[in-house]
Amino acid sequence: MTQILSTDEIDALMRGLEEGSIDLDSVEEELPANSQDDTVTSFFFGQKTSIRAGALPGLDLINEHLASQLSFKMSQKVGREVHVQPKATTNQIFGRFLHALDPPIFINILRVEPSQSMALISIDGEIMYQILEGFFGGVGDSERPFRNFSPFEMKVIDRIMDVTREQIELSWKKLDDSFNLILTRWENQPQFAAVMPLDETVFLISFSIEVGDAEGTLTICYPSVILELFKQQLKVGFQQKDKVEGSSAWMASLTHELGMVPLSVSPVISKEKMTVKEMLDLKKGDVITLSHDMSEEMAVDVEGITKFKGLAGVVDGKRAVRITEIVRDDD
Repeated sequence: MTQILSTDEIDALMRGLEEGSIDLDSVEEELPANSQDDTVTSFFFGQKTSIRAGALPGLDLINEHLASQLSFKMSQKVGREVHVQPKATTNQIFGRFLHALDPPIFINILRVEPSQSMALISIDGEIMYQILEGFFGGVGDSERPFRNFSPFEMKVIDRIMDVTREQIELSWKKLDDSFNLILTRWENQPQFAAVMPLDETVFLISFSIEVGDAEGTLTICYPSVILELFKQQLKVGFQQKDKVEGSSAWMASLTHELGMVPLSVSPVISKEKMTVKEMLDLKKGDVITLSHDMSEEMAVDVEGITKFKGLAGVVDGKRAVRITEIVRDDD
């Protein structure tokens, strides 16, 4: 039933209940036996809920740009081909996210400015063993131990993860220049990474990573306040802003470069006509009489096209032309 009762109807209903004129038992008998089954749907608030594709175009662009940059930068850092692809963006309860993280795993704990909230970056241990082996010059075919990382390995991984943190920060700065990620510490035990209330809703951005034969997941865990803080920009996207700014910068650079191109400028005193025979008969010492008066304006050609008009004269003992008129294209 979709109709909403008015205030008068609600008052009449309450009076009927108080006076006993409404029999609740008879009302229940009139309801269909399966009405509750048809209208009530069970829902578990701790389950993942995917953010609808296309709902946040700005976020999609950030993820694609970030995956491309991570593939390039991490390949350079570890000396081995690394492929990164956007995987999924979901909402989840923070406690369930931590519970799903299985050691060995590497977790960065960061503070997000300007919100001062906390965020996590996790990467599977399977991938990190491959990356570590490539970092130290291995061929990537050794058996990988399923244990926690040693303190030395953690320090090396942190140096490699500097690239990841930097690229994430640069990608999100496209939305707001004030966005910064400040590393507070790193952990390899999920239970020690509970930096937010376990019942808080977070949104997870996951990427699939391939290094050799190993596959894993890199996950960025943001609190919901980050999504709310940049929700408008993420909905609108930033492609138009980038296009305008990029076009302006490109146009300024192009204008500067074009301004440095050398051109041939030729004052045309007069244009005379003669036959081919007269031209072939010309010899040294012949004089061509000009029909143009030197005291009148003459055309000034730029690369063979008349762009100005001017008067001939002398400046500091050198012949010169003073521009008197600009010739427009429509003239």
